[in-house]
Amino acid sequence: MKALINRLTANWNMAAIFLGFHAWAWAMMGIWTHNLPARIVAAVLAVTAAGLLFRLRWTRLAGTAMLIWIAGSKAYGLVAREFTWKQAVLCAVYGMIAYQLWTRPDKGSIDDFTEEDLPQDGQQKNDDEDEAKPIISLVHLRRQPRYLEPQVLANALSEAWGLQIVGGEEDADQADGFVAGDNPLFLVMVRKPVFAMFMVHNRDTSYFDDPEEVASHVPNLRFAEIIREHSAWLAVDLMQVKDTEVGQDEAYRLIGKAVSALADDDVMAIFCPQHRFFNLWSPELEKLLCGDSPLDALREEVKAPVIGVPNGEAIEQAITEARQRWPEFVEIFKKRQPDDERFIVKAPFTGENGQVEHMWMQVFGLEPEYVHGHLVNHPMHTTKLKQGSQVEVPVATISDWVCPDAEGNPLGNFTHKAINQAAGQGA
Repeated sequence: MKALINRLTANWNMAAIFLGFHAWAWAMMGIWTHNLPARIVAAVLAVTAAGLLFRLRWTRLAGTAMLIWIAGSKAYGLVAREFTWKQAVLCAVYGMIAYQLWTRPDKGSIDDFTEEDLPQDGQQKNDDEDEAKPIISLVHLRRQPRYLEPQVLANALSEAWGLQIVGGEEDADQADGFVAGDNPLFLVMVRKPVFAMFMVHNRDTSYFDDPEEVASHVPNLRFAEIIREHSAWLAVDLMQVKDTEVGQDEAYRLIGKAVSALADDDVMAIFCPQHRFFNLWSPELEKLLCGDSPLDALREEVKAPVIGVPNGEAIEQAITEARQRWPEFVEIFKKRQPDDERFIVKAPFTGENGQVEHMWMQVFGLEPEYVHGHLVNHPMHTTKLKQGSQVEVPVATISDWVCPDAEGNPLGNFTHKAINQAAGQGA
């Protein structure tokens, strides 16, 4: 009997009951007012409620988000309109159900299922793997949250996708899609080019639970610094429904255009949770994200990485070899064609904070004691220099060099192996 009651009152079922009630309420409103968005919201709620009854894993995230949205709307009503104990209790109940669904979906109001009802170890492991599977999403790591409301989001997505997306109180009967919800969580539904649903998050906190722990395992110092310093994030996630018509490539094309349209000066970097891709934000990246292969744009870093390499025997031997073989670079440089840009040198530069950063420069002139060139990298630790700045470094301080050999193949790059080892890439 306990197990039966437990099944009936499991958090999956309780969430399904409450969402089903709201689906009915939205459906009635849509019928009485001939409001298409209300009927669409009712359909989404009904599908999610049905999925919860059948324990479909995707509905755990979708159901939690919808319950939070309902609780948030009731909380907003308490503040903006009139406080009533009924609404306050409902707000708390919906918030509690959302929390229970996310943290203890299989628990009931009595206690856990009886031992014979629990999944076998192998099945439980597969379910856990499904839950841990990263969603299709792109994330802004930001300095501060973006100003966002339904109409602002609808306008941005309309421009990005070339569709008519409506938000707020607008009539969606003739529209290609609509925006529901409010900051910090929005639901977006579109009917073109394929039927798809997205969630847009706009949060004023770090994206990572433990930024310092994540940053400590990131070898690229630029990325590690952003992971530590960002204080807000904005994400566009695909709500994956079983047998969805949206392929991964198509989803990322839509999401790439969306995050580009929502970008502003506060975006520091873009992160792809599914593939763990990370790239610094720039106009060049924005343009690539709007292309046919946004994931390819994230695979290649727009700006050269800054890798923290500890002083050690491998790197010291590489620098020593580069300096000993410097005459080879000088001899080949003397015979180069005037427009040959394949001659680059790495040297240390000290920033205002005293930190030393080894950067590449494209060489245009040599003296016995000095090298002249233009900076190739984007400096991280100094504001006095930028990419393209003309610089001069002593020959005695160079740490690496690259130039073409007699057959045109790259010669030099002695520190490459040591840096790759520091970055965790192997030899």
